[in-house]
Amino acid sequence: MLYQSTFSQPHFPELVELAVIGTGLGVLRSNLVFVKKVAAFWDSTHWQIAPPPFLNIQSLAYANALAAWSRDETAPDWLNDMSSEVKRPMKRSLKYLFKTGDSFFNPREGQHRLNLSDEQWWDLAQHPSASTQVIAIRHVNTDQSLTQKQESALLNKLQSTERATTLNAITTTERLSSGQENGISDSLAGQIRTLVDHRDDEIRAKAMCALTTVNRIDSSAIDAAANMIEDDIRHVVFAGVHALTTVDQVPEYVSPSFDRSFIKALKSCDYEFVGLFAKGYNRWHDDPKQHLEQLLCDSPEFLPIAMEALEQTPQQVVNIG
Repeated sequence: MLYQSTFSQPHFPELVELAVIGTGLGVLRSNLVFVKKVAAFWDSTHWQIAPPPFLNIQSLAYANALAAWSRDETAPDWLNDMSSEVKRPMKRSLKYLFKTGDSFFNPREGQHRLNLSDEQWWDLAQHPSASTQVIAIRHVNTDQSLTQKQESALLNKLQSTERATTLNAITTTERLSSGQENGISDSLAGQIRTLVDHRDDEIRAKAMCALTTVNRIDSSAIDAAANMIEDDIRHVVFAGVHALTTVDQVPEYVSPSFDRSFIKALKSCDYEFVGLFAKGYNRWHDDPKQHLEQLLCDSPEFLPIAMEALEQTPQQVVNIG
């Protein structure tokens, strides 16, 4: 059926699964669980870059609820044929959709809502529906510098209490800043800077990565990054280390935490992180090998791995005039 309809994105398994559910064959798919446990961290705002391979249980439940809601089925007969772990969240989602109508997708409108102008997307960013706000934030664009109204709209979204809205607002601010002659404004940078202390791990990690991308790592961000690098959550650690390794020098009080986290990465054989830490040592030390020899004098078994990471890290180019 999808082939005959010239389905345009068969290379995205998640989209194929959504299409299967949308065509009314969701019961069969929903009784097969391909993803029991989701990854510890997946950036939902960068779906185009790294989409999940299959729908997890919560996504299956919501997709089926959306399919039933679009057909105006408050209690579909086929619900009884679903496994209980999909059925329960599906019923909650269906009840929510009928109560709020909170969905950017509206089957009753009969038009392709993605074909909107930049101005229309900015207007939709103020829509009362949370899902519509998120879709609008993902699509807003401008060929010129942000107007005061547009900047105020982004600031408002960065301050949102809705997690998805905040995450997508960070991504959009980062994206739009690349097209601005002077980069991100002080007001927007300041608001993102406050989010590096957010209670939500994904928000604070994403905010730190955004500050790094737009080159706004200052002393307060360095302090926040220093707190992140000894966290137990991997993507929080990554955000902190990534930010620190982009500055030319870090305060002395950061070094012990950085060293402890580096040794932790060595002990857990996390070679991706080992290489990231090595980038910092190469950047900050005139003789990084000597530093690591002293650091690992009590753990000589890790020294070859550390030295190899140093050698694989691109050396900084120094211009001698």
